[in-house]
Amino acid sequence: MTVPLRSASLTVLVAAAACGGVARQSQDGPRYAVRLGDTTRTYVLHAPPGAAAEPRPLLVAFHGTGESGREMERSAGLDAVADRRGFLVAYPDAAVGNWAEGCGCSRADLLAVNDTGFARAVVEDVARRHRVDRSRIYATGFSQGGLFVHRLACEMAETFAAVASVAAPMSAPLAERCRPSGPVGVLVLIGTLDQSYPYEGERSVARSTLGAREAADVWRVIDACGREAAGRELPDRAADGTRVLEERWTGCRGGVEVALYTVDGGRHAWSPSADVSTGELLVGFLLRQGQSGR
Repeated sequence: MTVPLRSASLTVLVAAAACGGVARQSQDGPRYAVRLGDTTRTYVLHAPPGAAAEPRPLLVAFHGTGESGREMERSAGLDAVADRRGFLVAYPDAAVGNWAEGCGCSRADLLAVNDTGFARAVVEDVARRHRVDRSRIYATGFSQGGLFVHRLACEMAETFAAVASVAAPMSAPLAERCRPSGPVGVLVLIGTLDQSYPYEGERSVARSTLGAREAADVWRVIDACGREAAGRELPDRAADGTRVLEERWTGCRGGVEVALYTVDGGRHAWSPSADVSTGELLVGFLLRQGQSGR
């Protein structure tokens, strides 16, 4: 079936079973589709059980290169956190295997894929299906999806109250032109032995990324946070050869925060340390942002 959006140029299609005409249900969330111009894009949606008395927060989670929203849903463990804490999770699918992160270097960038428009369309489609708290819309991403959420923070601060980037710092070209319309909370979590996005950054013809600490500092300055971070080492519960250092900058505009989680000995993974649950960690951070209203 086709459901028109407010704009005549944008329609929403439900991915339906051949005989039933309803979104496919399974232990995973149903997949929906949005149409942008002449392009159809898809996303998976998870909603916690039960009717919501109040509008719910929404988390939009972006997968890494070559993956899918469904794979992100199955690997990140966010659905279980959402059920416990009462928020919605949308998992978009990249159009060409990766995201237009704003570097001018990814395939999606070079093809001028409208991924920011897609992110906006996903938010609006979810809001049509469920009651969404507009002041508490967030984004997270893994690997190249993590690079992309920095672009959302730079260009869509009026929509996203905060973002969390996992196993990715920030594109250097994006950082140079990042001028968000308002304060936005940012969390970066990355391992010191990340083999895909070096912790200290990378400068090459093909790709240029900031170091993790540089990325946090960009956001500290943008959000006008205090210069000194509150730091602590998290408990070493797993004895897996990693240690997690938390640094948080507060006193920022709009009451947001900037956080850097350095996983000493951590490699390129959604969970680079068994000492912490990545999902619980980033959700705890994100849900604190935007509560004062936007």
